[in-house]
Amino acid sequence: MYINCLVITINVLPDPEKPICLNVKYDKSPSFPAGGTFPDFMVSVLSEDNTIIKNINPARISMKMWEAQSGRVTTFSCSKVKDDKEDGFFYFRDKMVPERVGTYMIQFTFAMDKTNMLNSEQIIIEVVPNDPVRLLPDSLPATPAVSNVRALTSRTLVKDLYLHLMDEYNNHTGLDLVGRIIAKIKSPNEEDIEIPQFQGKVNTVEFPLESGSAEINLVLAEDSPGRDSTEYILVFEPHLPALKKPLEPYCLSFMFYNDSKKQQLMATLTREKDQLSKSIDLYRKMFDTTNQLVITTSAAQSNGTCLLILNFHSQLQYVDSLLKKKMLEQEGVMKQPRRTCTLPNYPKGNQDILGKIAHLAQIEDNEAAKVISWHLASDMDCVVTLTTEAARSIFDETQGRQQVLPLDSIYKKTLPDWSRPLPHSRNGRTFFRPIGNPVFARDLLTFPDNIEHCQTVFGMLLGDTIIIDNLDAANHYRKEVVKITHCPTLLTREGDRIRSNGKFGGLQNKAPPMDKLRGMVFGAPMPKLYSTISAQIDLLQQYRAAVIKFDNVNKDLDLHLQSLNTPEMQKKKQELAEQEKSLKLVKQKLGMTPALSDKGAESLLQPIMLDISDTPTPPKRMRKDTMKKLYR
Repeated sequence: MYINCLVITINVLPDPEKPICLNVKYDKSPSFPAGGTFPDFMVSVLSEDNTIIKNINPARISMKMWEAQSGRVTTFSCSKVKDDKEDGFFYFRDKMVPERVGTYMIQFTFAMDKTNMLNSEQIIIEVVPNDPVRLLPDSLPATPAVSNVRALTSRTLVKDLYLHLMDEYNNHTGLDLVGRIIAKIKSPNEEDIEIPQFQGKVNTVEFPLESGSAEINLVLAEDSPGRDSTEYILVFEPHLPALKKPLEPYCLSFMFYNDSKKQQLMATLTREKDQLSKSIDLYRKMFDTTNQLVITTSAAQSNGTCLLILNFHSQLQYVDSLLKKKMLEQEGVMKQPRRTCTLPNYPKGNQDILGKIAHLAQIEDNEAAKVISWHLASDMDCVVTLTTEAARSIFDETQGRQQVLPLDSIYKKTLPDWSRPLPHSRNGRTFFRPIGNPVFARDLLTFPDNIEHCQTVFGMLLGDTIIIDNLDAANHYRKEVVKITHCPTLLTREGDRIRSNGKFGGLQNKAPPMDKLRGMVFGAPMPKLYSTISAQIDLLQQYRAAVIKFDNVNKDLDLHLQSLNTPEMQKKKQELAEQEKSLKLVKQKLGMTPALSDKGAESLLQPIMLDISDTPTPPKRMRKDTMKKLYR
């Protein structure tokens, strides 16, 4: 048994304040060379009705990047907005591409609240090598020790040495380059004319360079010239016709001897020298890293920033209480009664739909909003689309009941110039002094979205319509303007209208009270106080993050300062000093030229100790000017 009942059709409207996805736009055409700069990423938060949500704190939007293999995440904050008209768009500008080649993932995140995150789709990028700048081997070869005797092994300079084109970050690059490498020998002493020669009694040897690499095998000539127990340098110069800028050559020192027995003995010493050099280099890197951290942190402290951090917990409590207060103020401003358009907007299921005219603009002044809304009453319900196809689709869906306006059907050459002065001023000359504060009606509009398209719409609908205080001022203005040019429609803040043909009066030219417009009125923008409070919240959040970060840096500094004076660190300093002495003795035995970069252990390892005992105690209450100084 079936019972017939009334069918109720429910139209569920999308929530324009509920975020559902992140829209990310960027230039996808360029490659991503290591150490370069990413193109600008433009991020917006879209709601259920596919509109951009405004008034979002930029601190809630972040960019995360990680390598596909390691998974280590790097987080970036969005850049400052360059233009107030960019409300709703968050830019990530001048972000550095990773220095290592590989596959990376990028994802943008919007913190909806403390627990819920809205993530964008993952962007997969391939970081490619940058331009070549130097030649480098697979691994640092040992210092050759050779002689000019008959035995081939004693004359071998390098065997199976592979040199590669490297970019600034030591990535193998130049896979598409073809060229040659010219090897030659030179002496550290420019006055030395007795230079060893390669096999065949030649001064240079060429090797082909293909796909950014070259295999090198070099043998010294038998009975080659050269000074006994002397250091010489192998120079490998890359020649690549496709590159405009020459690359740095790769240099490798070697020892030359005239005696094979002496050469074998010195080869042993050379290996010992190489081992000592590697060990010393590791020690130096360790101490340099520690000292650099101390220098960087102490420099920040010397700028006075540490004064704000010494009383860390009280500062953080004060900032948190101030943030809470500002957020409550912001919420209070948002909840204040504000003029809104109650006319239901058309669902934006298509990107070519901009929405109804009543929702495209906002007007701050109540009287101007009333008279302009009444003046455009017949157009307020019209849906604006970008294309005629989208307009036709709406027409068919509503069976012709919905009026539509496609922008691609507007003749734009007759639209008004938004920078044009009022008609009483022409060519920089004012013909009379107007009364009643005249202003173009279009200049009172603010557009939350699609500024350029909205200027087209309201430029066509309002033209040069002028808002003025009252009817007497409007009549005076029109009477003077028609003496020099055509006078457009005049609307008064009291609700009167003088048409462009001069007609006024009657019910047709008098705006009704606001409540008679039945909600078909332009809404009011968010109060300016809201933007001010939002900016203050943003600064406080940035300051809070700086306080926490600096406190962590101070803790790291304390740990490193303590580690510099531990028995283990003192032992390492002693080991480095002993190894440097040993290296110096080995070099003397080898007869090598002392390297300019060799430094004494004492001068290198002098720890940097900071004395902050004289640092004054900060005031209990943090001053606003101090916060501003830190932010700058």
